[in-house]
Amino acid sequence: MILTNKLNLPQSIVSAVMKDEYNKGDAEISVTGLLKPPRQAVLEKQYQNEITEDVSTRMWSLLGQSVHTILERANRTAIAERRLSMEIEGWQVSGGMDLYEEDNTLIDYKITSVHKLLQGDLEDWARQLNSYAVLLRHHGHEAKKLQVVAILRDWSKMEAKRNPDYPQAQVVNISIPLWEPDKAIAFMRERVILHQQARVKLPECTPEERWTRPDVWAVMKLGRKSAVKLCPNQTEALEMACTDKKLYVAHRPGMSVRCESYCGVLPFCTEGQKHIQSNSHKENVDAIHATA
Repeated sequence: MILTNKLNLPQSIVSAVMKDEYNKGDAEISVTGLLKPPRQAVLEKQYQNEITEDVSTRMWSLLGQSVHTILERANRTAIAERRLSMEIEGWQVSGGMDLYEEDNTLIDYKITSVHKLLQGDLEDWARQLNSYAVLLRHHGHEAKKLQVVAILRDWSKMEAKRNPDYPQAQVVNISIPLWEPDKAIAFMRERVILHQQARVKLPECTPEERWTRPDVWAVMKLGRKSAVKLCPNQTEALEMACTDKKLYVAHRPGMSVRCESYCGVLPFCTEGQKHIQSNSHKENVDAIHATA
């Protein structure tokens, strides 16, 4: 990977980013890699010496590493930062867990956003921790409880006072559902096979893997910036807009969020570029309709 410093950040920051000591060990793939879209993983491997990333995009990762270092230093009786591996479908799969306590609780620290918690979709965390639990069982350790310690990087004390549904502290303990062992190992086998097949024939990413947001039609009101209502189709939006002369409808095209903002292999991915171009075309068409 080629790291750039377009924002001219201090050399100390650049050096810290460049000295990332992450290593999946003697394994074909890590749990983190296993959870990536197979297409993305293959392209990362194929173009690893050509992918360009700016150090400014690594700040949250750097912060996460610093937090892990501090918390590891604080532990005296628990097992911290242990990397385990096992063979699945002919591949060695490794995983680096954050903390495994004496009461058989597996803990993972996450530097995350308030939006992630409010959204409530924690399936990616469940997949990761249950995969670690598989590795633990393989090495003779029982996992009785899974927990994420979420450190909220954008938490607001004022918002917590105003809104009782908002996280009431900047650090939140979240219990993650513990899958049955058979379900967990079956999930890992399925992911390994998908990645193995991707190396033979490159698949397209699924809408879920692209973090696809569907088209919505926003009912807007003159003099107001935010939408009065978001509708899944144009008919519903127009019916509501017809009830008030100050209302009008604006089409908000869907987008592939990961492709547009969070995928480092986009320059090498023809499918991702097609999705972005398709959304751009819809925006242009809407602009024409709006002025027609």
